[in-house]
Amino acid sequence: MKWGAGIAGVIYILVIGFDQFFGGATFSYANSQHEELLQQRLASCRGSFKERYDCKSSILLAEGRDSFNYWSKKYLITFAPPIFVYVAFHMWLGRVETVEEKLRRERLAIRMEKRRQKDSRIAFEQGRQRSLAAKRRQAIQQAYQTATREDKKRPLTVMVIIQNEKFVEQLNEAIWDGGNFAVQSDLRDVFLSYRDIGYNIILTDTEFDEPDIHPEDIFHEEFPGQVSPLDITLKGLRERKENVRIIAMSPDFAGLAAKDYIAAATELAVDALLEKPFEFGAFVELADKLMDTGLTPKPEQSA
Repeated sequence: MKWGAGIAGVIYILVIGFDQFFGGATFSYANSQHEELLQQRLASCRGSFKERYDCKSSILLAEGRDSFNYWSKKYLITFAPPIFVYVAFHMWLGRVETVEEKLRRERLAIRMEKRRQKDSRIAFEQGRQRSLAAKRRQAIQQAYQTATREDKKRPLTVMVIIQNEKFVEQLNEAIWDGGNFAVQSDLRDVFLSYRDIGYNIILTDTEFDEPDIHPEDIFHEEFPGQVSPLDITLKGLRERKENVRIIAMSPDFAGLAAKDYIAAATELAVDALLEKPFEFGAFVELADKLMDTGLTPKPEQSA
């Protein structure tokens, strides 16, 4: 834009300057009878030598002033407009650049602050996951130690994917004597210490509330707390441990026919279905069948 303004100013000076200094407006002044009139005015001076000298001096001085004004006007018309426009344009452009630079710095500061906040959320989530993973390993070790003190064999570990921690506490009270120990997990945390713990059975709910994740972090690849759909999550768990047994529980499984039962289990990538609510003993019985045979029970077996 600066170069464009300069080029436009030069073009204006060339065009208007040619018209003012070399066009008809200049030579019309010379072609007029101005010189003849000037001579007549000078010849009209009468009187003594001093009077004639003073008269002619005043006429020539007035003529000089007129000539100066005449050429000054031409220079003013030729150079003043482009200079004024050029200076005004540069002042405006400088103000625009100052405002844009201020906005650019503000946007940069906003981006940096958002990045800082995102890094802080990522660090917080990583710390939460490390703490939760350590807590799970510690809970499993305490369960093993308790079983040893009670002269029981090592319990089978059960991951319960549910957002109701009270349910897991009640489940543990019912299944501990049967040689099982349950660990609660939200859907977003199922892979924490998954290989280290080596779960034998997974009991999962089918409905979950939206995770407490910042809107800007949802579906962001760098954020470690992403949540996948239940079927994809369960397939990932099975890929990491092929012999794990998975049971899904839901009120929607009530009264399913054999065909619908198999279709639902296949869609969710689970071995068996449980209708909610259910007696904890029904879960223990179903889990024992799965662990003994490794086969998916028929609908009537899990009802």
